[in-house]
Amino acid sequence: MAELPRPDLCIVGAGALGIDLAQHASRLGAEVLLVDRGHSEPGDGPENALRLARLQAVAAQVEAQRQGARLGLPNTEAKINFRAIQERVDALVTEIAPATSEDRLAALGIQVLRGEPRFTDTQTLLIGETQVKAGTTILALGPMPTVPPIPGLDQIGAFTPESILTSTRKLSHLLVIGGDPSAFALAQVFSRLGSDVTLVPQGPALPGFDPEAVAILFQLLAAEGITVLDGGAVSAIQPRSQGIGAIVDLPSGEQKPLDISHVLVAMGGTADLAPLDRVAARLRPQRGGAGLLTDELGQTGNRRIRLVGAAAGIDQWQHAQRHGRAVVESVLLGAPRSKIAPQPRLVLTDPPLAQIGRSTNNTGKPKPGSGIFRASFAENHAALAAGRGQGLVKVLAGADGTIQGASLVGPGASDMAAVLGLAMQQGLNLAKLAELSLPHPSLMTTISDLGVNYLASRPVSPWTARRRALRRIIPL
Repeated sequence: MAELPRPDLCIVGAGALGIDLAQHASRLGAEVLLVDRGHSEPGDGPENALRLARLQAVAAQVEAQRQGARLGLPNTEAKINFRAIQERVDALVTEIAPATSEDRLAALGIQVLRGEPRFTDTQTLLIGETQVKAGTTILALGPMPTVPPIPGLDQIGAFTPESILTSTRKLSHLLVIGGDPSAFALAQVFSRLGSDVTLVPQGPALPGFDPEAVAILFQLLAAEGITVLDGGAVSAIQPRSQGIGAIVDLPSGEQKPLDISHVLVAMGGTADLAPLDRVAARLRPQRGGAGLLTDELGQTGNRRIRLVGAAAGIDQWQHAQRHGRAVVESVLLGAPRSKIAPQPRLVLTDPPLAQIGRSTNNTGKPKPGSGIFRASFAENHAALAAGRGQGLVKVLAGADGTIQGASLVGPGASDMAAVLGLAMQQGLNLAKLAELSLPHPSLMTTISDLGVNYLASRPVSPWTARRRALRRIIPL
């Protein structure tokens, strides 16, 4: 067997996350080996995100034509050619491919090794006939989609969130099984592109999100013709010679039959570590139900192996990238360059839904000066000008005005959540948002309005009150 020089870092998984982390480690001066398992990593974040973004742009254009009357234009129905749309999507993906090619990685000093990897002991990784003994191995594997045990589901060839992005067929009635963020985004895309869509979340929809914000999103989706059976669960799929049948168990105890044409299963996924030989690597579950992780920086019971992305239970790309880079910095520098900022959970519908930090739903009895502060898109001039004045931003602020959590639904909500996350990381007082210098009109003024609302809630100090009274008597 050939023996490679021992790299500082071996990253298993040459999907978008693995490539990004390899580049980050190389910029930090590390010797990096990237292991390509010989097939596309499932759930490859940025490529899938790019495909979804292009389909969302097409769907938004179709919906804008359909809703032209709200801006004084005629309502028109676009003629949709799915094959032409997908050809443009493929061209876009091909255009960005050179940025992650093996030649470019080699130019950055990153060695790529292809083959199925497996551990032979706690440090040694065997890839084909080559042994690698890295200082640290990071597992950046893609998630294998979760498939629920529904009778008949295995007989129909259901879509996954990845496979449906390349479909060139019109889906006359799409049943979406699952309630993860991609389920809602894809349901809206295909609804706008002419499909009847029924979404069954297999339990409560979007748990952990603020119910008020979720209710607004559901109203907007219902207005576009999307049926969300909140609390429902598909209990059976019935293959037929023509079409497909489905049975949905409703929260009321009733059953609802559906006639559908296609099924999408969007229930998230988990990384499959079994082919790597967890026993040889001594990757053992921790006590207390913590999985394989022993800390927030991907550490496991084997100090030479760290987990990121799906292997660490992180399902959204922006979280996985930030966490993964912090893990790389921890390995190479001893600690991350900066504390990991609070990361928003996103549902990338149009408009998006975002949540960050503590819940804005039930906060108990607030302390003086703390509580929930709101700003509505119905008062935002940019949103009104675009005919999109539905939505809100809710922020939970502590007694000292620091931001502890936020829920957002409305145009630009995902970008605003990032700004609020940075404010949370920096410990900024909510009043600082009132000082933002923004163009007018701007969607971001909804953020500065929160600061204004917070300042208006603050009690006037006795000294200021006396000074005002004095000015009334003796003009200064």
